[in-house]
Amino acid sequence: MGGLFGNLVQASKALMANQVAIQVTGRNVANVNNPEYARQRVKFGDRYETSTPHGPEGSGVEALQVQQLRDAFLDAQVVRQISDTSLLNAQRTVLSNLELVLGDKLDSASSAASVTDTKNSTTGIGAAIDDFFSAFSNLAANPSDIPSRSAALSAASALADRLNLADERVAAAQVDQEGQITSDVSNANRLLADIAELNAQIRQAPDVESGGASQLIDTRQAKLEQLAALVKLDIVKDPKDPVELNISLGGVALVSQGQLVNQISYLTEKQAAELSVAGSLGTRTQGFEVGTYDQAGSFTPSLVSVGGASALRVADIVAGGNLPSTGTTTIVARLDASTVQLSQKATTTGYFALTVNGVANSRIAYATAGSNIVTLSNSASYEVVPAGGSAQGRFQAVFGSPTASAMTSKGIRSQLADFAAAIKTQVNSIYNPGGSGTNLFSSVDVSVTGPAVGNTTTAGSRTVSVVNTTGLVVGMHVSGTGIPAGATVAAILGTNKFALNIPATADSLTPATILASRNLLSVDPTITASSLQVAAPGGPAGSNAIATRIAALKDVAQRWNSPVGGGSQFNANISDFSRGLMTGLAQTIQLVGTRADESEVVGNAVKAQRDSVSGVSLDEETADLLRFQKAYQANAKVISIIDDMLSSLISMVR
Repeated sequence: MGGLFGNLVQASKALMANQVAIQVTGRNVANVNNPEYARQRVKFGDRYETSTPHGPEGSGVEALQVQQLRDAFLDAQVVRQISDTSLLNAQRTVLSNLELVLGDKLDSASSAASVTDTKNSTTGIGAAIDDFFSAFSNLAANPSDIPSRSAALSAASALADRLNLADERVAAAQVDQEGQITSDVSNANRLLADIAELNAQIRQAPDVESGGASQLIDTRQAKLEQLAALVKLDIVKDPKDPVELNISLGGVALVSQGQLVNQISYLTEKQAAELSVAGSLGTRTQGFEVGTYDQAGSFTPSLVSVGGASALRVADIVAGGNLPSTGTTTIVARLDASTVQLSQKATTTGYFALTVNGVANSRIAYATAGSNIVTLSNSASYEVVPAGGSAQGRFQAVFGSPTASAMTSKGIRSQLADFAAAIKTQVNSIYNPGGSGTNLFSSVDVSVTGPAVGNTTTAGSRTVSVVNTTGLVVGMHVSGTGIPAGATVAAILGTNKFALNIPATADSLTPATILASRNLLSVDPTITASSLQVAAPGGPAGSNAIATRIAALKDVAQRWNSPVGGGSQFNANISDFSRGLMTGLAQTIQLVGTRADESEVVGNAVKAQRDSVSGVSLDEETADLLRFQKAYQANAKVISIIDDMLSSLISMVR
């Protein structure tokens, strides 16, 4: 396009292009302190070229596109690193709180001796253990002295109280953390809904190519990072529309094509116990699940295992606790990858074990009353474990498997229960050797007997069959054949069944006695300073045999599970219990803390690398602003000159 008018058009286009560039640069400067903002750049160019006698001629420079300077790889790295760091920080926080709760905080910085001498912590279990043995040692030296007897009895009560208090505090902290996990999951679901909505808005935003959705993309990235701090999810671009992001967990879609298709749920330990004993989910444990919400607002887990219907065929006869059982035959009418349409509607809502053509099947189905659609799984496991985020970090610190280098609150409760049992067994064997008299330590409030026929416990099941549940109360500590250390009563199911908070570890095929108590350890309330046994039965009145042997237990190797032994039975002195427990916990805190600090350093480095791409540099933006301003002024000058030339030409014509 030649001539004055052509030059005028091209100059005006260039003027507008530089005006857009100035606006974008100004927006960059305005967001210099906004961590969610990714800087933008204007892409200049001709829309087309035309051939002229003088050669190719452009249509004039224009602002073709407003580009957002984001590196998808660095964004993904930041999100992953946030999840990893958040998991470790959550673990460190939970474990540090446990250290305070137990009252035996090891602080080698202020006192190096605290690691090897429990007396440096005067409020913890270690101090109570030392006081107990010291009191019986003094009693051995003064067996007839009433104040010494009273001091020994008081030390025994203090040890029992310290163990019980520690167990209660850890249990309370565990409940608090489950509440926090539930809150994290709720916040994650809110963020998932926001991201799904942003996906739809980005897709529908006008002029996406020219940066019309840049602010929406910035907001979505910020929410992705908030989500990553809670749970670690799989995030990929939608193959049909790359501007959208699909999010999944454990292979189950959460956000797909701008829609929230599933959400996350957290099943607490108590909820899992209540569901597991309902009859069909004996192995179910607490954990994370994914699922949908129906119109009534109730949560329906979507099973992780897909292809659950692969072994079924149309016209197969199916049966289950939630399907009609009399006068009708339920058959498979239609099926797909993970759901089955039946010929009859479900009668109740919930899970049930599926029977196919009269043969019991290991798969589990979920039905909604009044619906003939059921969802299937190849297994009875519903747990989905996010690999990072604070929710998973808390879950691992509370319910993870304890090892020699990783303690958990659940593991600590197991340690306390094991240790209390060791103390009770050894002390009582000395204090009441024949078992016919009064024990010093007692932790039995209720003794129930298993059935004469069938299992008392079944490995992997939470249900315990007994003759009578009279006297049992939810929360009681339970011990017996097949019952793991740290088990408690989760629910009373009737007169002859109750549920454990954790699955049984072994089958008990013969009648067995189940012991239950409110406390880990208690001193028999009928014992007084005067009646406290100091001499062996039949021995002289001034004998100190019992007191001497109890005092000597301090240096006698015992057996209990401990983090020092990697969770397995091992020999150690009773006085080593507190040191072993707290040292294991302190080592775990140090290990997790070191990893958290390292992860944070890596995260900061990745963010700095991303900021070098997406961050706003005032120096660069100032230089660009001057450049675009000069270009704007130059184009304005060209227009002014052309205007003068046109005015002169018109004057000449007149």
